[in-house]
Amino acid sequence: MLGKGSRWIFAAKLLLSLVAIVFAASVSVTSSTYQAEIGSAVNVANGLIATDKGFSLASAASNSTSCSSPLTFGTSPGIADTNITAGHLVYDVQVNSTGSTSIPPAGTRFNVTLVISSTLYGPVCIQTPIPSVSGQTIECKFDVGTALPASPYTFKVTIQ
Repeated sequence: MLGKGSRWIFAAKLLLSLVAIVFAASVSVTSSTYQAEIGSAVNVANGLIATDKGFSLASAASNSTSCSSPLTFGTSPGIADTNITAGHLVYDVQVNSTGSTSIPPAGTRFNVTLVISSTLYGPVCIQTPIPSVSGQTIECKFDVGTALPASPYTFKVTIQ
């Protein structure tokens, strides 16, 4: 049998052995790469408001809207888009007519374009209704391909 002092010495040696094993274990380090946008700008013509809805993956394909017959603001939200391929990244900007006194004249046409770094996407074409009405929405969507440019990058939306 071990005496009381021997038990404490054994426990201390065991504890020190475990501590030594833990410190001797290897530590693995993994790195992560994050992307960020460095800046964005939204330029909007009179009487409209634009809201950046960001980038997402397209779940389904869709055909583009034609500038020869622009999408008109209506009581239900509309979608004006470029040709979209399922699985591609899509940038979305929501355009609203305002309740201000600066509602664009009836039948006014606007071209909505997107520039990422130096690549131009669009235009998609939208139009105010006859008569002009405030508080209506059109989602403008742009297929930007399978990958964004290397970070950092900038993008700009123009509605004119």
